[in-house]
This record gives sequence, structure tokens and C-alpha cells, in this order.
Amino acid sequence: MKLPKLGFGTCRLILASMVAMSHLWDGMIQGYAAYAVWAFFVLSGFLMTLVLTTRYGFDGVGLRAYAFNRFMRIFPLYWIAAAVGLVTLWFSFQRGIDLRQINAEFYWPGSAEQWLHVVSLFPGFQRGGLPVPVSNALAIEVGFYMLLPFMARARSTAWLALLVGIILNLRIGIVGDTFGERYATFLPCILPFAAGALACHYREALSRFSMPLTSVLVWLLYGLTWLVAPNWPWTFGLYVSVLLSVWMVVSLHRQPSSAADRLLGDMSYPVYLFHTTVAAWFLCPCDSSRPLDFFFKAFAVTLVLSLVIVYVIDRPLAKLKLKAPRDRAVVGHSGPAPESR
Repeated sequence: MKLPKLGFGTCRLILASMVAMSHLWDGMIQGYAAYAVWAFFVLSGFLMTLVLTTRYGFDGVGLRAYAFNRFMRIFPLYWIAAAVGLVTLWFSFQRGIDLRQINAEFYWPGSAEQWLHVVSLFPGFQRGGLPVPVSNALAIEVGFYMLLPFMARARSTAWLALLVGIILNLRIGIVGDTFGERYATFLPCILPFAAGALACHYREALSRFSMPLTSVLVWLLYGLTWLVAPNWPWTFGLYVSVLLSVWMVVSLHRQPSSAADRLLGDMSYPVYLFHTTVAAWFLCPCDSSRPLDFFFKAFAVTLVLSLVIVYVIDRPLAKLKLKAPRDRAVVGHSGPAPESR
């Protein structure tokens, strides 16, 4: 029997699932969450460059449509997730449960600036407690949505951004102690976004290396290197994962987008937003462990909730998006170009 073709949607759900498993299972192989988040950054760099150059353009009308549609994609669902997260934090506090055992940033914001970060996702505000604990990566992505038009417009700008990203990461130092700064602060993350933008600019030349299923399998198998080299993810492992993510994205961009693939892609964002909050519903004060069966229960509920959110909230909201000025089918797709998360 012929296997269904992998597409961007399926890839996005796989990446979101890697992040969820890393948070919800104590025994999860380390490194996958970081690789998945930076793979999302590569994917965003690629897709935003693709839609800007083929659908939106760079005049005022196109950039306004791009900004509005990015806002509609990110913020309504995020604000709902933040509200649910705050209610969950309050009830968990009443039960004597510290949700930082799921994620170190899953606690109540403690200052006005931290609340501004929670509400706006602006990466310039100091962050503290996050009702959506994975939203720091989301804030980084929102910040780069404002910069990607420059990388999309000119290859030279994308090359400059990549060079700046390499220099910044090298100056911080590729050692385990600096991993958090390199992986989760704004400026060093220019590297994967620039890599994705360049992959889009050179997608025709790179298409000769396209191997959709193989590239995804190699990306997944690469995470197993932690079993024999525990320090690898926190040093150069993150950067090798960027190269593999570029290969995966370039390999998938010509894959036809089926209805099932689009649905899985739509589910990836609520899975990413809600998995830690759903997991909190299964915690009890007497037991803070997260065995594999805990992951399966929490993740199953997350999938069902995400499916409901897609049909009840996300897809109705998508109808409010503005039509791109040059909206047309992208070569190699059965429909309009998919957009990130």
C-alpha cells in the first residue's frame, strides 16, 4: 500500500509533538524540543519568504495584509491559551501544585513588564512567569515576522542576517553553559530564520537534494545522538539540526498539500500552545512524576482539544484574513502556499 505523502502540515505536528513529549515525559530523550523549536524557526523563515515573494509582495498593501494575517494567526488563539493558563495556574495554586515541575516558566507573572510581555509577546519586554510557558519561542517568532520582509526581499540581506547570527552565537560561546542564551534569546535566533529564508531563495537549486521521507526520518533519528553524546545537543548539536531542518523543509516544499495534511498542520499550533496547560489538569499534589502513560493521557486530550479548537475557533477566524494582493497557487502545491503555524 502506498504511504501518504508527507507535507508541511504533518511536519509541523511532528515538531509540536516533540516539544510536547519533551515537557510531558520525564524519560524523553533530551535535545528534541530545542531542535523542534529551531526547526519551526527555519520553517517560518522559509514560508514567510515564500509567501512574501509570491503572494504579498513588498508594497504597503501587501505588507499590511501580511502583518494583519500574521496577527490573526498568532494572537487570538494565544490569548485564549493565556487565559486558560492563568485559570489553570490559579486552581493549581489552590490545590498546592507547583506547575514549574512541567515547565520552569509556568508560573504567575510578577511585574508590570512581565504582564506586558504576556499580553503583547513583544520580545523586548522582560519575561517572567508565562501562562503559556512555550510562548517565549512564540515571542521570538513574532519579533522576526517584522524582520523577515527584509530577508525575503533580498538574498544579500538574508546572507547578512545569517552571518550576524553565526557571529553572535560564536561570541556567546558554543558551550553547554551558554545554551539557554543561544537557544532562547532573540538575537541569536536570527540564525535559523535566516537559514530558512536563504533556503527559500535557493529552493530551485536545492530541490535536487529533495528527499521528503528520508529527510524527516534523518531529522528524527538525529535526536538519538543524545544517547551516546549527552552534551551534544547543548553545544554544536543545535546547529547541525538547523542544516537537517533546512534539508527537511526544502524536501517538503513541493509536496502536494492534502486536506488531511492541512488539518494536521492546523492542529500543530493549539497542540503547541495548550499541551502544558492540559498536562496540569492531570497533576495531583501527591505525585509530580511524568511517566510515559502521563504523556499519553495528556497528549490525547490535547489532540482532541486541538481538533475542536481548529473547527470551532481557528478556521472561522481564518475567514477574516485579508486576501494577499498577488494571491495565487504556488508551483508544486495543490492550493495556496501554506503559512507557518
